[in-house]
Amino acid sequence: MSRTVYIGNLDERVSNRVLYDILIQAGRVVDLHIPRDRETDKPKSYAFAEYESEEVAEYAVKLFTGLVTLYNRTLRFKISTSEKASPSLPNGHSTPLSSTKSRPHGMPINDSDFARQTMSMRAPGSAYSSNQGVDRED
Repeated sequence: MSRTVYIGNLDERVSNRVLYDILIQAGRVVDLHIPRDRETDKPKSYAFAEYESEEVAEYAVKLFTGLVTLYNRTLRFKISTSEKASPSLPNGHSTPLSSTKSRPHGMPINDSDFARQTMSMRAPGSAYSSNQGVDRED
């Protein structure tokens, strides 16, 4: 089983930071990668998140499926079925998909970038859905 979760239906405006802040609610995220188009350099509509264990990855899929909407798009979550080696390496060894291998203290953030993101999460069975920022209770 894989520790990597596929996240689909991403809007191109979703930043690594916002996605990371959501995903870490399930457990420690070891790596997060949103692929970019080689010609346009725009983000593709999917991402891969590697969690610290298979159990945490499975929990994340169960926790987030059907509950996370960003920019009016409900994100899709599933366990990634294949681990690809980096095509740029001749020996076939894979490397982390992004430049940040571990984020024990969170990712660096540009507060203005975070403030521009729009997201909503709704509880199971709840009719509540909003495109306003999520209020946090401290």
